[in-house]
Amino acid sequence: MMFWEIIATVMSGFLFAGLVLPFRLIFKQLPKWIVPAAAGIGMIAFQVYSEYSWADDTIAKLPEGVVVVATVPSSSWYRPWSYPKPQVLQFVALDKTSIKTSPDSPTSKQAMLYFFERRAATQTLPVSVDCTQPQLSFSPQMNQAVLRELCP
Repeated sequence: MMFWEIIATVMSGFLFAGLVLPFRLIFKQLPKWIVPAAAGIGMIAFQVYSEYSWADDTIAKLPEGVVVVATVPSSSWYRPWSYPKPQVLQFVALDKTSIKTSPDSPTSKQAMLYFFERRAATQTLPVSVDCTQPQLSFSPQMNQAVLRELCP
């Protein structure tokens, strides 16, 4: 997957350079650095697009019955464009098809949580919740979302 992203990044650089090159050849007074600058801008633009579209693309590919219970927006100093609109580089999904009721306690439910992160392997976590006394140690928003799905 990473290999194809590198190829796409390089190709977007060639595309932007190819769009600017005719202008450089026609208008001789344009500076020489305009073509490599366009290539760099093209590669950065593709990476920004790729980072912003990753979560939506991945969520759209989830199988039926898997719902997103939390997203983790992030900003960083080396991505200054992420301050006005933070990027979602992590999210948590609950597999509703894996929900099971405990035979010992009908109020106890078990399910699988999936932790997705860009450029990392998906992690799984089995959770068990007693719906009469729910206790989860995630963020309050995620706790509510998980309980809403497990204990309607």
